[in-house]
Amino acid sequence: MINDWFAKGTAAGLQAITYENRDGQHSPLRTDQYPQLQVYPAKTGETGAATQVRPMPLLGNCSMASAATQLGCLPRIYMMDPGGNRFLAQQYLSNNLFIYPEHQDYDIGGNGAGGGGYGDLLPLNTPSLLISQGSSFTDQPFLRALLSTTAAFPPETQKLLIEKHLLAPTLQSIFRRSYKAVEKPEDYYTGKAHPPVFDGTLIDEEKMVTIAHEMTPEKIPPLVLLRVIEETKIEQGKNYFELPAPLSWQLSDSPVSIARILRGNEAEHGMLISFDKTFSLVKAPLKMRASLLQGDPRFVQLESQPGGDVMRLRVRWAPPVTTPTGIRSHRIDIGIFADNGGSVSAPAIISFYMLPSEMHFYDDKGRVSEIQYQTHNPDLGLPVTDIDPRWVRVLLAFSLKDINLRSRLLDQILSTEERRGLQRQYLKLKPKLDALSSLENDPGRKDLATQMRNVLGENIRETLKAPVVEKSDLTVRATIEKVINAIGNFHPLYLGSQRELDALASASPKSTAVADVRAELHRLITQGVLLEQASGQVDTVSPPDKLSPGERYMLRGLNLTLVSQVLFPDVLERSTAPAYVNPRLTTPKVWRDVYRYDPESGALQGWIRYADSRISNFDAEGRFLPEGPKGKPVPVLYLMDAKAQLSWRPQPEPKPVISK
Repeated sequence: MINDWFAKGTAAGLQAITYENRDGQHSPLRTDQYPQLQVYPAKTGETGAATQVRPMPLLGNCSMASAATQLGCLPRIYMMDPGGNRFLAQQYLSNNLFIYPEHQDYDIGGNGAGGGGYGDLLPLNTPSLLISQGSSFTDQPFLRALLSTTAAFPPETQKLLIEKHLLAPTLQSIFRRSYKAVEKPEDYYTGKAHPPVFDGTLIDEEKMVTIAHEMTPEKIPPLVLLRVIEETKIEQGKNYFELPAPLSWQLSDSPVSIARILRGNEAEHGMLISFDKTFSLVKAPLKMRASLLQGDPRFVQLESQPGGDVMRLRVRWAPPVTTPTGIRSHRIDIGIFADNGGSVSAPAIISFYMLPSEMHFYDDKGRVSEIQYQTHNPDLGLPVTDIDPRWVRVLLAFSLKDINLRSRLLDQILSTEERRGLQRQYLKLKPKLDALSSLENDPGRKDLATQMRNVLGENIRETLKAPVVEKSDLTVRATIEKVINAIGNFHPLYLGSQRELDALASASPKSTAVADVRAELHRLITQGVLLEQASGQVDTVSPPDKLSPGERYMLRGLNLTLVSQVLFPDVLERSTAPAYVNPRLTTPKVWRDVYRYDPESGALQGWIRYADSRISNFDAEGRFLPEGPKGKPVPVLYLMDAKAQLSWRPQPEPKPVISK
């Protein structure tokens, strides 16, 4: 198509475009397929994330990354540096656009357990680059699609895009409008079109090329540019607690991507955003639109006036969400779009990141009631993918009848029909699993084993989506998750079955089971949720019917450890460590704060801190009250202890200076 258009003079081709590879030709473009394309000369040592804006229109790629618990993928390195995100915007506004794989930073799982990932580790979303799902070579389909699209622009359009520095924003608009997850026009204003990471199998290159070829100058989309006018300010030691080393809560400000870390104890975070610098080649009134791309709409308020050039937003800390692809994400994304009547822009994006290690709780008046600073990993421990053969064993474990505690709990949660339904699905899949095991044990039948694994995987996928019983709204997978969640939310679990659970932990095939349970108990005891009697019996500090939402959540963490390490250790793989968070974003804090308010005025009085089996009172300014809520306040110093955790101590009063 493009060659035909170029021959007719209606497509610009690639004479004006340069390609740059920055991974030492690890994932190289077949440049011989693009004879007009200029190639940026590679220089010794010039690999990794781009560090200079090239003075020419350029598309590039780099398939390099480190592990999730190290620096992560190249986009995350940019995002974890305020200067890095500003540099990305400079590239974006200078006709430079790069594609990088996410590697391990956007995958299903929790804490990397069971061969899975760490969820969504990207602290912001930005239109300044493209991130491919997967690792090496997944960037290639994106690169080819962008080159084809660039070549397909009419000559006059491509020239204008380059002169006005609109090439990258226009490519992003076309790419996202054409993404196969976008099934109808309204989808463009949702997260379907603007995830932080894109799936290369959903690229519609032909649609991209067609839109580009039909883009006359009056159809060039606008460019949304943002700036912050006003914002809620938070103070260290009063609203949040950190050393100077972690990145600021004001993570990034650029004209196309603004990012904040919601690390404070404020009831909500407010911002007044201006988009008065938004640019369009088309001299027509712009229609601006703000949309929630990711997050729970209950916790986000967007307010703007028709025809105005400012928007007020209010965001409250929110629990993690699960994306349509099953990835847990701790980020709210808001997209700002401009429509000039010819095309709709790529979004400028405002992101709010919630630290995965924290949980915030609110009362019925919308005030913060409790913050936990090192909460449990919320992953359930089920197989990461829906084609994993481990699911067959899961079906057996969740359907077996016995007299043990596991089976008795299943009796209380599942109906007889549901349990039989799980067993029927197990019996259907077991012969295929046995056949796969036989083939994999025969070195001469590896090809057949691969085919059988693929067939079994598809059978498992269909099984998990099927109703557990006829005409049921619950799928097989949802039924299994129902069991784990029910046990997780059964707060008296350990208190009522302590001896039996301790015995099961000692007999668990997981050698760390006893230590894992004791570690979780110790955390809840030191933070004032549980107490241990001299006899060894464990009880809740609060009466069972008076447990706060925060206390119930901490007990759920204990129960999830019991489920994966003690009750279903043979089929669940779950990390019992606290939820992973990058150490550049926060210093671990092993405490929880419970907030106090004046019963008449509702004003914040301070908070009670539970740590190291002690209770400490603080006033609303973050000062320590050694004599209780009505005592004299003392300033507090925060520092790192020998365990690399944040600790605090009262600051001594300065000694009076005695003059001679």
